[in-house]
Amino acid sequence: MPPDDQDEFDYLEGTDPDDIALAPDAVAVDLDRADDRSAAALSPHPPLPLPPDRAGRIGVAKVVTFAIAFTLLGYGLATAGSAWRDQPNATDVGFSQDMIDHHDQAVSMALALLGKDNIDVSVRTAATEVLIFQRWETGIMDTYLAGWNEPRGDLDRSAMNWMDMVSAVGSVPGMQSEAKMDELRAAQGRQAEQLFLSMMREHHLGGVHMGQYAAEHASDGDVRELAARMARYQQVEANEYTAMLQRLDLQ
Repeated sequence: MPPDDQDEFDYLEGTDPDDIALAPDAVAVDLDRADDRSAAALSPHPPLPLPPDRAGRIGVAKVVTFAIAFTLLGYGLATAGSAWRDQPNATDVGFSQDMIDHHDQAVSMALALLGKDNIDVSVRTAATEVLIFQRWETGIMDTYLAGWNEPRGDLDRSAMNWMDMVSAVGSVPGMQSEAKMDELRAAQGRQAEQLFLSMMREHHLGGVHMGQYAAEHASDGDVRELAARMARYQQVEANEYTAMLQRLDLQ
């Protein structure tokens, strides 16, 4: 399903692409209300269980455990549907390979933030949700590739061929430089919050660009649907990060 024509979502009016009402001070995706983002919304196969509590109120160790579980559950979800996989085209394969690496960096950013003390709860919650949901989506894409007998791809490969914008993996839209990643790892307190939110916003906007293209050009229906939903949610979350930067006076 292609993404909506509307490129921007008005966060301050509480508009979510799938009619999830967000208050003006909402932060990231509320896991207590995330059923619309569950497997049932992405696939005809059985829905994934969600964590028993809002992610912002649990420890890092439990968050990592949830993330690993969601990766495996995403893998199982896609495996259950592997018999219905369409014949892939270059966009199906390239999007899955490149978005896995894109997600892996987002997870690294989230883990870097979650390992710090004195972080605002809304920023910590945003990082937790990136960690859980992007590991879950990675599990789905890993299984798509396995079903097509395609590898993840080496990190030194040429990426983005499927969008006719060949680049190194580290130059995929939204990817952050290793210098910026080191800066985030070393930062503390408000500097860490500002770096995480601004870097993840840029990272998400790159993912939106990739997702919108894949939603229109992939041949596999599940890939199109997954890509479209990634694009919509990452646009919403990018808007939320802007709102958090403003609220916390981190602009």
